[in-house]
Amino acid sequence: MTTRLNVSKREAVYFSNTKASGFYRVESGFIGLYQIADTGKESLLRLYGRGSYFGYRSLFTNQHYPATARAMENSVISKVNIHTFEVLQQLSPSLNKALTTEVCQELGEAERRLVQFSAFNAKNRIIDAIQHFFTYYPHYPWTYREISEYSATDVTTVIRFCKSLKQSGALSEHHRKPHPLDLSKLDSARQMFKESAK
Repeated sequence: MTTRLNVSKREAVYFSNTKASGFYRVESGFIGLYQIADTGKESLLRLYGRGSYFGYRSLFTNQHYPATARAMENSVISKVNIHTFEVLQQLSPSLNKALTTEVCQELGEAERRLVQFSAFNAKNRIIDAIQHFFTYYPHYPWTYREISEYSATDVTTVIRFCKSLKQSGALSEHHRKPHPLDLSKLDSARQMFKESAK
């Protein structure tokens, strides 16, 4: 029923629009969920760390996987070979309840991010992405491109704004990639940029 898999960095666990064949749990490492537009542009939608389940929405909807799941670093995952919501309910009502709760939480997060895209400017979205990444996955070497994808902002805008964050002391000037010195300094930078926009 469960298969343990070693997944190399950047290796796909499954691809968008492929038939669902179970769901997964992250044992170590972490997995990124990507949507690929018709133009070929990738967008990082969500991250799953140790103990997280992913790929389970297809159990509820009987649809293909809606996005591509890829290892952000070498990871160990468990594949749960259950294909329907009804089978999961029979075998493990507690896991079924946990996944139902998780899908509702993900919906809430997606709604919050959607509001951010329309209500907040790119600077706030960039700061939010950096804070999220370095709060949950501080040892990963995040790139400007990944921040761009997650914040739905053009990569050149991210690079330009991160340069300002480095000059303000919120990001380290000694790293090529974005690296916060102290996450609380990002809140101060957010306030500073908000004041300068008035």
